[in-house]
Amino acid sequence: MEKRDDKYIIESISSRDKMIRYLDGYSAERKEELDERKSKKPLVKSYLIELMGNSVIDISEIMSRNGITLKQIDEDLYSIYASMYNQNKSEHIGFIEILTNRYFVIYTLLESKVCDPWVKALILGSSEFDHVWLSGLTFNVLWNKIVQLNHPNRYAKIVFMHDSVYQVDGESLELEEDEEEAADKYFDEADNLDIVERRASKFSLIDRISVVEEKLNELQRIYTPLYAISQLRFPSPVGSGGHDFYDFGKVTNRSGNFRDHRAHILYVQRVYDKLIKLTEAKTWYSIQKSEVSIPGIFQKLIGAPLSIKFSEPLSNETFNYWIKSTFCRLRNKFRLWGNPIRLGPQKVHVYGVDKHLWQPIFMEITSKHLIAIIPKGTCGNTVHRLVTNIQRYIDPAAGVFIGDISYQDMVKESTVGVEYERKH
Repeated sequence: MEKRDDKYIIESISSRDKMIRYLDGYSAERKEELDERKSKKPLVKSYLIELMGNSVIDISEIMSRNGITLKQIDEDLYSIYASMYNQNKSEHIGFIEILTNRYFVIYTLLESKVCDPWVKALILGSSEFDHVWLSGLTFNVLWNKIVQLNHPNRYAKIVFMHDSVYQVDGESLELEEDEEEAADKYFDEADNLDIVERRASKFSLIDRISVVEEKLNELQRIYTPLYAISQLRFPSPVGSGGHDFYDFGKVTNRSGNFRDHRAHILYVQRVYDKLIKLTEAKTWYSIQKSEVSIPGIFQKLIGAPLSIKFSEPLSNETFNYWIKSTFCRLRNKFRLWGNPIRLGPQKVHVYGVDKHLWQPIFMEITSKHLIAIIPKGTCGNTVHRLVTNIQRYIDPAAGVFIGDISYQDMVKESTVGVEYERKH
């Protein structure tokens, strides 16, 4: 394939169609390298990001506060420029496509070790932004869609990750400034396993769809960390390879087709949007005036709690370390802030806020469960961040309900009527 001056072509992109055609060609080249096991350049990576729908939000202004410049190249499509390697020089990072007033996606060709922390820092520095959170329960439902949509002889890849960072033997660990980075480093350095003793699982399952379909449910019952799916590959219907979705909304294109990559992102975004709307419709608490004029009765409370029941009670050490870590650190993986009120050795009430949009959330946390009340106006993404991180760090087999509806049933409902469509 003829070599191209990628920097020159990127700078000359002036429309959505040109961006798609460029990334399509780039993806095809990377797939050839993958097939030959001679990767020369990073794969295309995308990051689905959520913000509260609001017509007055100016994404350019928010990005500017973070030292990022957007250059519009088409309707709802921008090039991103920021200082990455040289603080005095602004470089092209990728593209932002605004999908709706609530979701946008960042496309980039940077290496994961560069763009993962950059996106994380962008979100932590912007209360308006949050990751799109795909819990293990959500991935279980999406896995069933993969089974329905693909030939049983296609290969599937599922990655499971569970790390009980709050469960330690002996003295509690000193709190890390950035626990998520500490947890990731733990998985990367096998030598730590004989220093810090805690339950930790991270491995990949790659096999034919028919084999995984037959065995997965049984394996999950035998070994509960397998409920903590953190990455799931959608096989490409237009060729070999596929699209790896991560639990924090990252998507890596391991196919040779960017159009198919984008179509999968749009499919998952539409499912997630339905899930968010169902979540908010069900959970938002508010006081509503009674429509019936009855003396002494003027209002009623509407809304349903989020209930997360642990499969086994947490130990005193785990419970205390979790509470301390979450509410005594400004930066914590649950992105919550509050002052826990002790009601017993293993029971606290928290009148807190979600640092995404700084909206209130009320919680009762015990060694057996977490119950959250989501007032009207608090983003439904709070629920999915809680579920995702509890599965990954606390209890992968926790039972989750919103009111009397199971979380997984709500995800299933969100997939109904959402079709995969190739977009150009």
